Order: sequence, then structure tokens, then C-alpha cells
Amino acid sequence: MTGIFSIFTDLRTLVLFIATFTLIVAVHEFGHFAAARLLGMKVLEFAFGFPPRLAGIRRGETEYTINWIPFGGFVRILGQDDFSIKQIGEGDPRAFTSKPWWAQALVLAAGVFMNFVLAVFILTIAFATGSTAPTGDVRVFDVRPASPAAMAGILVGDIVVDVDGAPIHTARAMVTITNRAAPKSQELTIDILRDGKPLAIKAIPRAEPPAGEGPLGVQLEEVQAPISVPIPQAFSQATGLTGEVVGQILALPGQLISQRATNAGGAPVVGGPIEIFRVTGQVAQFGIPTFLKLVGVLSVNLGVINIIPFPGLDGGRLFFVLLGALLRRRLSPQVEAAIHAVGFVLLLGLLVIVSISDIRRAVGG
Repeated sequence: MTGIFSIFTDLRTLVLFIATFTLIVAVHEFGHFAAARLLGMKVLEFAFGFPPRLAGIRRGETEYTINWIPFGGFVRILGQDDFSIKQIGEGDPRAFTSKPWWAQALVLAAGVFMNFVLAVFILTIAFATGSTAPTGDVRVFDVRPASPAAMAGILVGDIVVDVDGAPIHTARAMVTITNRAAPKSQELTIDILRDGKPLAIKAIPRAEPPAGEGPLGVQLEEVQAPISVPIPQAFSQATGLTGEVVGQILALPGQLISQRATNAGGAPVVGGPIEIFRVTGQVAQFGIPTFLKLVGVLSVNLGVINIIPFPGLDGGRLFFVLLGALLRRRLSPQVEAAIHAVGFVLLLGLLVIVSISDIRRAVGG
């Protein structure tokens, strides 16, 4: 078990982890808070963390509190999530349940909306300040002895510019060309840069190379470097990455089901808090822009997960609001409370299962 305990001994990672989740959750809850205030609802409390309470201050009708458990937070609106027989604020024009269904829906969706706003904002900063990305250069980082590449004079560190006139910007592009030429023993002209000087090299890829070497006998890497872009382009890349993350999350259930049905390996890894903590420490080593990317992606994840129509989540509450609007009457608050309670227990169970998987992964089990 020393592996899992060693993860939590990194104070810097712990601080970054708590700060990251505090920011993401605070922005999410601010979305609920701002929407409720704008729509005339009475906000009773804006809390950072979960009780027991550490400190609090009242400003107007709202109490702002800091609690001992530093993960998460909540906004308490008059009448919201009050499932008692005699509901507090019932009949009050500023209560959550006194507002029309569309106002309730906007408040519930506002947290998710702010998570996407935060993600795009942070990712824009990451891309604009110099996010690590492929430069378009492909570099040789290994040449096997007695291979066609070695005999042709290709050296480690050479930059491949083009092959037979076809520009090379990815390792895959060169692999495709050499694989196509190998069966025909076709000679290739490889233009390279060596110490900034152009050089043309001719080589014939082999049709039957030793295992793991490839037709030319070289291993390639795509050069990575911090690349900063103008704000408009950074914003475009940020929105594009946000969309990609949403698509990956939505595709995840289908991938898991498919992998389970076919008993195939390589199923997508689903990580919980412990895995996120571990990844936070790793990513932080690559600089601020890369770390900001992680924060943006986590914010998107929180937003998408929260809008799922599952009991206990914002999406589950939104489902009941929309169902009530469709039926033109609110369902029994007590029934809704019971459903949310069951959903919350299931979510806790899922969290425990994922955390156990994280621990086994961390200790190599």
C-alpha cells in the first residue's frame, strides 16, 4: 500500500488539486447564484466546501460560508431542494418553487453553462500563452544498426522534410510512404535538415525488416514545443477542444458497453478523484499552459456529468422541472426527494468503485 500513500505526500500536488476543484466548483455554483439573483430568487447561502462550518459572513440576505471539507460547495436558494411536508418559503414570491418552470430550469442549467465558460476561457489562455503542441517537424530519434537508414547515412537528430517530394509533418505520413515503397524495393529520396543545413539522402526500404524495426529501420518523433497563437485563434482552438472533450465523454458509455460485450482489452480508463489527483501532479510538471489545459478539461467533465438527467445531479433536478412543466403540476416533493436520495446513494457507490479501481491502478494491482 506504500504506492497509494506516497501519492498524497506531495504537498504541491495537494494544493493544486484542492485549488483546481475549488475553482471549478465555485464557478459552477456562481452560475446558480447569479442566475437565481437575476431571476429574483432569494439566495440563503453560498458555501465553499461542505459542513461542518469553519467561518461565515453575512452580506445582505445571503450568508457566505467556508466549511471544513474543502471539496465542492453549494448554493442554497429559498425553497429549492426543500422536500418537507411543510415547505419553507412556500408561497413566497422569491422562492425557487414560486418561479415559473423556465426560470427554475435556467437556474439549474446555469452552473453547467458556467463550467463551459470557464473551460473555454482557461483553454484560450493556455493556447494563447504557449501550449505544448506538435510543430510539424518530424525528427529521427533512433537508427537501427545495419538498416537501410544507417547505410544511407541518416543520423539521430535529423529532421525529415519530405520524401520523394511529399512533405512530412507527421511520423505516420513517412511510415505510410515507406510501407508503400518497401514491397517494390523502390528507392526513396529523403530530404532532411541536419544542423539547419539541407541534405538529400537516398535509401531503399526493405520488404521484410526484422521485428520492430520497420522498412527503413528508423524511429521517429513529432517535435513538440510551446506554441502561442493570437487570441482569436486560441479561442477557436479552445472551443474546438471543448467540443472534442464533450464528444469523448458522450461516446464513453458506448465504448465501455462495446468493450464489455466483446471482452476486448483496451477499455477506456475511467478515473475518480484519486486518479485525477495523480494526473494533476504529473501534468503540473509540464508547465502552466499544460496544467491550464487539464483544468479546462476537468471543467468540461464536471459540466457534462452534472447535466446528465440522473437523480441527485443538476440534470436530474432539471428533468423533474421539465416533467412538471409538461404535466402542468409539480410532482410530489417527497417522491422527488426519495428518488434523489436513491440517486445520491448510487453515485456514492459508483465513486467508491471508481476510487478502488484508482487505488489498484496506483499500486500496480
